[in-house]
Amino acid sequence: MSEENVASSAQSGKSAPLIGKGLLLPFLFIVLLFPLWGFANDITNPMVAAFKNILLISNFESSLVQSAFYGGYALMAVPAAIFIKRFSYKAGVLIGLALYALGCLLFIPSAWTVAFVPFLLAYLIMTCGLSFLETTANPYILSLGSEETATRRLNFAQSFNPMGSIVGMFVASMCILVNLSPETENARRLREGVLENDATITAQFAAQQADIAAGMAALTADGDWRANRKVMKRLSDRSTILANNLDLLSDPKYAKAQEVSAAIAAQPTRNKFAEAAVGVAEVLQLREKTPPTPAETLREREFYGADGLELALLLGKEQAGTPFSAENFAARFLLAETAKDARAVSDKLDDAYWHHKEASLDPAAVRAELERIAENIAVAHRVFAETPASALDGGNYVAETKKIFDGIQKQDLDTVVLPYALMGGVLLFVFALFAWKLPASSGASEGGSEVHFFATLKRLLKNARYIEGVVAQLFYVGVQIMVWTFIIQYAEATLGLSKATAQNCNILAMVIFVSSRFVCTFFLRYVNAGILLFALAVGGGALVMGTIWCEGYLGLYCLIGVSACMSLMFPTIYGIALGGLGDDAKLGSAGLIMAIGGGCLMPPLQGFIIDMPPFELWGGIELASVRASFILPFICFVVIALYGLRSIPELARRRGKAAS
Repeated sequence: MSEENVASSAQSGKSAPLIGKGLLLPFLFIVLLFPLWGFANDITNPMVAAFKNILLISNFESSLVQSAFYGGYALMAVPAAIFIKRFSYKAGVLIGLALYALGCLLFIPSAWTVAFVPFLLAYLIMTCGLSFLETTANPYILSLGSEETATRRLNFAQSFNPMGSIVGMFVASMCILVNLSPETENARRLREGVLENDATITAQFAAQQADIAAGMAALTADGDWRANRKVMKRLSDRSTILANNLDLLSDPKYAKAQEVSAAIAAQPTRNKFAEAAVGVAEVLQLREKTPPTPAETLREREFYGADGLELALLLGKEQAGTPFSAENFAARFLLAETAKDARAVSDKLDDAYWHHKEASLDPAAVRAELERIAENIAVAHRVFAETPASALDGGNYVAETKKIFDGIQKQDLDTVVLPYALMGGVLLFVFALFAWKLPASSGASEGGSEVHFFATLKRLLKNARYIEGVVAQLFYVGVQIMVWTFIIQYAEATLGLSKATAQNCNILAMVIFVSSRFVCTFFLRYVNAGILLFALAVGGGALVMGTIWCEGYLGLYCLIGVSACMSLMFPTIYGIALGGLGDDAKLGSAGLIMAIGGGCLMPPLQGFIIDMPPFELWGGIELASVRASFILPFICFVVIALYGLRSIPELARRRGKAAS
């Protein structure tokens, strides 16, 4: 629509139509693409936690999934923009669908390698396709009508993106996370250690307990630690854990473990959907927490959780082939006595903490006791380490461990690959449909024009509103990926929730995100987009601070609520930055798609922080590293708020000009 028509519509009291005349069919086709990349984004976020357990890598390493995923956007955005400027929007869509499908199908051979790098390559190729789709679809939508309604039109199309996201989250929760092997990461790492280090599980587990004991002794090294109640509580909790673990080392109760394991496995299988709904209701505290079954109660009493039960089974299997020398027997007896000592220390600390009897503790005596406990465990560890795993049962123990470990990995990788492989098939069908039915021309100016790359780039670099928009978009994508990726680690570490339950919380967050997007799109008709962006960023920053500092479920609720504030940020920043660029919007959109590369920079940094030990703050306050890591999303919201604030005057002038 021309400027004269816009002015005429404004003067007659009529608003410009949302979609240009004769452009409904291409609009509907392109809107169908938005859920496709939403699906890819949100089935991938939980895979960070899944690959960590399956391939036994760190939080930093597993977050490289996001680096590969969003790296494709940064790598391919400019080539995609040049391609569609030289050829057509339709060609860009078809190239994007082809690369997306290829990336999904590459998951199949990646699983055969049982290695992390091929999966990263598959993600990179997949998102090269997504980069083509987004670089094409966003400016395509902007071109299908008047500039006056461009931002509203893009917001409307973007409203369908979260629908694909919800499906992706649902598939991740119901088809992947709940079907992964229930064996804990602790047990998997012990199995891996047998294969890599030729060391017995007993020796590895004993080494872990020696580290715990040494760390406890170090906590009492400086000053009068009795005055620091946080330190006292940590010492009490860790000494209890230590005593429980030493009980397992001295007597694995293998026969009892087999009995309890069989009882746990024999429990009726519950409906996944009903269980997910119950889990969310418990998180929201709408119903009482489901009481443990008799088998689960027995497991807690005898083995201190799933980790304890699995360790008892592993230790017992090893014991069957261990040549029980007098030294080995003496080491286990020593650990049994040391477990009693650790529990006695725990009782003393617990009593002093809860009844404010700090003065009753002799700090030097407690420290000496902790050092003696650490030394006893070290002695036992040296005895266990003298029997290599390869000596057990003539090497059959190692072979059996490898068989079990490989089987678990293969089963879990197959579970991860199946949805991606099916998606690859769906995308091939969509490719054929679009090649057949999508009009070659929308009626808007597109394709066939000479590419003046450097001239266009020079104009864009002089546009402060555009450059600041690229920066704001980079930080927005970073905050979105961090919040949705690490909600699982946050819920696991702070509330002990399972991965599947935590992912259900992510689905709840996405429902809030979708609802908020439609509401905010309505308000955008009446409110300056810069004002709305600023308000949402301030709200998001406040909720992130609640995530960091609020204990229990309140912190998780704040993290879920952040999604309401993120709902309209991407399309609003996009629309503000590209406003008034004309044909330069094709290359300009590439810069904004490149900004999605923020998702490849920030998640690994947050994963690195999560891998760190707890942070010691003023007044003896300890802040868990997973909580502290959310300072990065807070910084992102500050940048977005500044962009919204700075864009208010420009948007007001633009609206006034359109109305005049």
